[in-house]
Amino acid sequence: MTAQTLPYGPAFGLGLLLPVTLLLLVPLVVAARRAGSMAGAFVVVALWLRYTAGAYHLYMFQPLAGGLSGNALLSIAVTGFGLLFVVRPANLALKWLLPLYTLVVLALVSASLNGDVAGGINVAVKYAYMVVIIIAVFQALRRDPEARFLSWAMVSFLPMLVFQALSLALNLPKGAEDGDGLVWIGGYNHEAAFSVALLTGFLVGGFARSAPRAVRMTFLAAILIGILLAGYRTTILALAPLALAVFLSGLTMSVQRDQRGPMAAMAAVGGVLLVAVAALFYSEKFADLTAFLSDPAGLIKPPRDFDLLERQVMSGRPLIWSSYIYAWAEGTPLQHLFGLGPESWEGVFKVYPHNTLVATLYELGWFGVAAMILLWITMISAAASAHAERFKLLAAHFSFFLLNMATMPFWQVEGLALYGLLCGCSIHAARAAAAAPQSAPLRLMAPRRGRGNIRPGPADARAREHRT
Repeated sequence: MTAQTLPYGPAFGLGLLLPVTLLLLVPLVVAARRAGSMAGAFVVVALWLRYTAGAYHLYMFQPLAGGLSGNALLSIAVTGFGLLFVVRPANLALKWLLPLYTLVVLALVSASLNGDVAGGINVAVKYAYMVVIIIAVFQALRRDPEARFLSWAMVSFLPMLVFQALSLALNLPKGAEDGDGLVWIGGYNHEAAFSVALLTGFLVGGFARSAPRAVRMTFLAAILIGILLAGYRTTILALAPLALAVFLSGLTMSVQRDQRGPMAAMAAVGGVLLVAVAALFYSEKFADLTAFLSDPAGLIKPPRDFDLLERQVMSGRPLIWSSYIYAWAEGTPLQHLFGLGPESWEGVFKVYPHNTLVATLYELGWFGVAAMILLWITMISAAASAHAERFKLLAAHFSFFLLNMATMPFWQVEGLALYGLLCGCSIHAARAAAAAPQSAPLRLMAPRRGRGNIRPGPADARAREHRT
């Protein structure tokens, strides 16, 4: 194999992919068996399948049956299995999922109004995949409040780390999207999906509190290096809040309770210094982002008004956003409300919108934008109501928000898996926090029959479960 700098990721041959995949099956089987529940094992396997399939992009992107690609068939199969054998029907009625269902309905309505029912069904299937991941994570955490299954879920990310290491060893880089160097994405198609998947790995590692500290720190370091090697600026920027929260929480919780105040102050200073060093190190890479933020309205204008230099800012994103916004503005009043149809940009524009809100405005109109914002607010509110891990959950939601501003995780299955994991953790934390106050009176009302020989009753067991 020789070095290449293709616009898409150079793929490994089957002679390498198949034996490496067979070897990676061994830790997957162990992780699935020890995940602690059917739901936990499902999450581990579902993630592993998606991330392994990414290395087979030359084959999985091809139509295999009914015009559907291998990746689409895999997503449908995972979603169908989850709905039939993992998800409890009652959990489909969780109130936090209502904004997501609203988006599905709007996608189907917009598709019908614009004469493209197939596009609406495609989006509905993608959202169904995310719903299955959300509920599976929620159910796994209810069975395992200590999140031990997340420690085993770290195995799901071994394929990307192994294949990325092989791309380095075999000198198989890809040309960066912004054209300023090479990136290493392990034979995957594009650094966007690859780095979003690695960001999911950092989220899992950040919440895998039951894993041995050495294993967890090694995993987080490997994921961090992997994201930097992938070189996707949007993901690097989005990683910062989550990484800082994991760093601060790790330092604070590593000492005794009476020492956490001073340690938190020291950790905050250390975090600020790390951010300052990172800002200096990446100042040139993010220089055009600074230019855009200094006057964002000045770069949202008719596409014909962009000069040559403006077309290069942030890899052309302001030009892309303006093209979609002005195309939507030229639609009918009904299209202003419901959009031009799900994924209707394909065949019209060369590249996808690179911003979730811009894409939603174009595809689902003002109603879609309102539903998307409502979904984000609902899930952030769930995270904010948590008693445990609140700081990291909120930081993770902020990271996801930043990711949506310059790429489209809702368009990528990797992004749907990321948000599904985050929302599942947030909903469980919110439910646990809501149940905790109800358990206190039960514990206080228990009769006192002496010291040390009281057999716990059902109320005590429920209280302990809620506290955990």
